[in-house]
Amino acid sequence: MPSQADEEAHQLSYLQKHLANILSLLSEHVEGESEDSLVLTMEGFEHLGFLIQFGDKGSGGVPLSQAAPFFANSDPDMPAAPVPVSQVHDWLLQTIASSLESITEKVSAKENGSPSGSDQDIAMADASPSSAKASPSARSPCFVEGVSKSSYVKQASDIKSSSVKVINCHDSTIYILAPLRYAIIYGCSDATIVLGAVGKVSLPLCW
Repeated sequence: MPSQADEEAHQLSYLQKHLANILSLLSEHVEGESEDSLVLTMEGFEHLGFLIQFGDKGSGGVPLSQAAPFFANSDPDMPAAPVPVSQVHDWLLQTIASSLESITEKVSAKENGSPSGSDQDIAMADASPSSAKASPSARSPCFVEGVSKSSYVKQASDIKSSSVKVINCHDSTIYILAPLRYAIIYGCSDATIVLGAVGKVSLPLCW
């Protein structure tokens, strides 16, 4: 079974591979410029917080815009100017590569029996896929059941647990827009189910 470090490395590698496409979906064209002139607003950049978290996983983390040099210390009343997508892309690739290197170093240190007292310090600089915060209520999964011939949306603010079960939904479109550890899709047919950042997905009895 893959270790947590292996899973994080796999998730970061996946994000690294698809980063250009993700940024293109969040970007905007600059009027009067060429088609290649794409920019990203601070609001659009914050949407990446759905996939990327800065800081220790046990804490609330650092707002994504405050971790980025091009949006840090911006005034809420006067939002920062949009940034070229290429600049954001290069910075994120560098950050992800640094995080992957840190994970590799921690795994090597663990295999060699070295103490891991500096793990927390390393994690503070890591970018890692977002995960649901642990809390007493996180043990009970969120249920979406019996949706038929309609659209249904669950935002992150609607889901207090770290897992979700979508049961017996048919001919529907369902959006689960929250970072989760686990999702079970059970007994659904002819349904489109859009999941956010999920650690593991199980699809029993679906067709």
